[in-house]
Amino acid sequence: MNYLKLLQNLKKDLNQSNSDFETVKFFRKDIVSVWIWFSVLEQYYDNNNNNIENIIREIPNEYASRPKIFKIIDNAVAKNYFKKILNENDKRKYNLLPTSKTIKEFEEWSKVFKGF
Repeated sequence: MNYLKLLQNLKKDLNQSNSDFETVKFFRKDIVSVWIWFSVLEQYYDNNNNNIENIIREIPNEYASRPKIFKIIDNAVAKNYFKKILNENDKRKYNLLPTSKTIKEFEEWSKVFKGF
């Protein structure tokens, strides 16, 4: 692995992608947002059970409280970056799905890491 090239591309990405990708900028604002973003996308690509409680369990307690996690999720839903859908099997739970915009921007943004 070319670590120098990786670091240079990461620095360039930090500057450029925040202006090119609205969803990437939103989710990279803090570690909890990144964790939620990655969890939702990981479960989406894995076709896994993506209910909010599973996502909350993945985030280490020292990073965030439940209210903070719900605030980030609610803001992402309000901005149409995630869809919150009632779970068919358990009507007390909601599933989170990335919107097509979130998927498209993530896939475009992640191209910078190709080859590392």
